Amino acid sequence: MNRTNLLIVAFYLSKFDKIAITNLGYNGFRDAFRRIGEKLGYSPNTVKNRRDDFDPLFPHRAGWYQVELSSKSLNIVDKFDHLSEEGLRAIVLDILNQKMDNELNTTLENVNEERKYAAIGLTGKKAEAYFIEWFSENYPNSVLIDTRDLGCGYDFAVKDSEKVFEVKGVSGSEGGIRFTDKEWSVANAKESDYVLVIVSNCFSDAPNLDIHTNPSEYLEPVKQISTVIAVNWNVSPKQLKQQLQ
Repeated sequence: MNRTNLLIVAFYLSKFDKIAITNLGYNGFRDAFRRIGEKLGYSPNTVKNRRDDFDPLFPHRAGWYQVELSSKSLNIVDKFDHLSEEGLRAIVLDILNQKMDNELNTTLENVNEERKYAAIGLTGKKAEAYFIEWFSENYPNSVLIDTRDLGCGYDFAVKDSEKVFEVKGVSGSEGGIRFTDKEWSVANAKESDYVLVIVSNCFSDAPNLDIHTNPSEYLEPVKQISTVIAVNWNVSPKQLKQQLQ
């Protein structure tokens, strides 16, 4: 559990950089590494190294770009990348001040479960960016339509074509993937018009792209029901009544 706490704090430092340092009240990164290390039982250098692990995902520093993220680190990205700075900071402060309630403790324990598929979030974004570039180079006369925000069950369509593309990213040379329920349903419905694109070694200088047509014909995914970490800000009825009178 303690290592999970360290990774969550390190991810926050990496993603929000100087804003994180300011909002946590530290006098620079050196001060942060020392004081965080004291609270979590790690050396300042270990705190720095774990922050550097996540740095290739963000524009602030190069970090350990030569080293593939561990499954635990990818799991942190998957679980926490969607949170706002304020929301993730609240969790980090609870960790550092040892004020975690039973609900948060239970949630963080679930983060320790090893995942058998690649983390989504930034890995997926890297893969999608590479696919867009690859498609434009290989099909210069076709128009790619971005459907990622439309909830269609696939990431891209092609103008005047029935073909659609779902892009999955894998950080290393090997790894599993996951489909949302909507994606798998559409894959079954569209059959040979549904194209699965897997981009492996996403964070390397030379990603590898594989095309798989009609994945529902030969893949047999296992159903998994999961929960998502969410931060809600509750206002009590008493406070609401007092402030809005």
